[in-house]
Amino acid sequence: MPNQADQLYDIVPALYRNRDNGDLHKYFRGTGSLLDQVLATLHQKQADNFPDSPLDGSLSSQEWLLPYFADLLDVKLVSPLAKGKREEIANAVRWRQSKGTLQVIEDIAEAIGQLEIIIQEGWQRVAVTPRLNLPEIPATAYGYSQDAPDEPPSMAAKHPGLPAVTPDFRCPSGAVSSTTANPAAQQTTVDGETSVWRQSSFHGAPCHPDQFDDVSPRTVDFRTSNWRQGHYHPDKIMLYMVPPAGFFQTNIVSVNWSEEPSDAFLSVIDVIEEEGKTIFRNKTFGTDDFTPVRVRKVIKLGQVDDGVGDADFYTWRFEGLVLENTVEADSGRVELEACAVRKIEVHSIDDELPVISAKNCLIKRLQAARSLSQLEYCTLLDKVVSEVINASDCIFLNIIKKDHPSDAPPEDGCIRYSSVPLSQAKGGMSFSKITRDKPTFFAESFGERSCAVLHPATSTAIRYGSADGGEMGAFHFQYLSLLPEAVANKLVDYLPLGLEAVVIPDEGLTELLTI
Repeated sequence: MPNQADQLYDIVPALYRNRDNGDLHKYFRGTGSLLDQVLATLHQKQADNFPDSPLDGSLSSQEWLLPYFADLLDVKLVSPLAKGKREEIANAVRWRQSKGTLQVIEDIAEAIGQLEIIIQEGWQRVAVTPRLNLPEIPATAYGYSQDAPDEPPSMAAKHPGLPAVTPDFRCPSGAVSSTTANPAAQQTTVDGETSVWRQSSFHGAPCHPDQFDDVSPRTVDFRTSNWRQGHYHPDKIMLYMVPPAGFFQTNIVSVNWSEEPSDAFLSVIDVIEEEGKTIFRNKTFGTDDFTPVRVRKVIKLGQVDDGVGDADFYTWRFEGLVLENTVEADSGRVELEACAVRKIEVHSIDDELPVISAKNCLIKRLQAARSLSQLEYCTLLDKVVSEVINASDCIFLNIIKKDHPSDAPPEDGCIRYSSVPLSQAKGGMSFSKITRDKPTFFAESFGERSCAVLHPATSTAIRYGSADGGEMGAFHFQYLSLLPEAVANKLVDYLPLGLEAVVIPDEGLTELLTI
């Protein structure tokens, strides 16, 4: 939106513009700044009347207003995400009208969790006794090109409508590529890419046991349901969920780092200059549709000949970015928020104020060998070297050292509400509310999809061990551990009486893009 000062200046007669020595334009600039604020307030007031997300990507209502809209429609908000709450309010009436159907169950699960879901009904996965003299549903209704023959018996047994239990090892059963013209086709979107597929060989041997494309009947599982067991029961609705991608989605935008930002860089990243600080901010950072941007090449900041500069020289801040290579600063300080960084090194010296400050970040290696590092809601995958460290709600996979030559711990600092390795020595640090449990991730390799995303097998001491009761680590701000529970809680009011939803993370769903 253009500044109102320029519009005001263009409106006045040319006579006054020709006589202006700059003072009139400065006056309008002050007035225009106020008008900008008034106009922005009016736009936000208009947006606050509509709780759902606008289709054109314009302003949306403020998050603090959503509970008031929910009260008007008698909606119980359960999603921890603002976007999920908007979906709950916007679809409240439609979901109630379709209550109990598979379509609304899928819509609710995907809206609350903001992840792709594939549904299986538990009663269809339970072995049953065949009933004779009942008409068979044509095989074409299951996506086959023609009906199954009646003879010979070995071929007739392949009819997908028969309640066969023993798998036919002659035929692999799994997801195969299909077209939308097939009546049994399903569409699944993972990381923005849509795959069209159908189930093949309903009686065949499962290619991927216990995954979304395993439809083999089982005996009833009476165990208490969780992500791993208690799925095969007539009273269960199984929701196979694609694991969250974390920072490393497959289709995010990539740009190159350079001292003079390119047009491609500036199209996705705002460069904001402040006194003594430069901020590199992802344009989607802080919005409901936040998507990381990948920045390639080594980033060198504040370089000096001897390699060690003044800590107060300058500050660089990065927000909502994936920094694929090393970030090396000889001078100044580096601040990170909602970033993934392969390696961060700051050589300037300061043990009172942090030279590295990180929040909601995934970091492979961190080095501030003669200075203070301050971390909040971070996951550290590898080596951490810092003379002094203050960390809250973090996950450390490797021991924290004060320097390179030895494994001695930092001489000062505080670690609270965090997970540290069993071999971590206390040294001069103070520990408060820490756990020695080792986390379980979907992936641990930096750059791999779902890297550092907590698996449900992780202990509750980590999944609910932060100071506010949420998960420790880099994805605390995205509530990834709470999403499956929010989906199950929401569906309690929308499932037929006696049915229970079970959310199952399925890494096999990411392979749909390759079939």
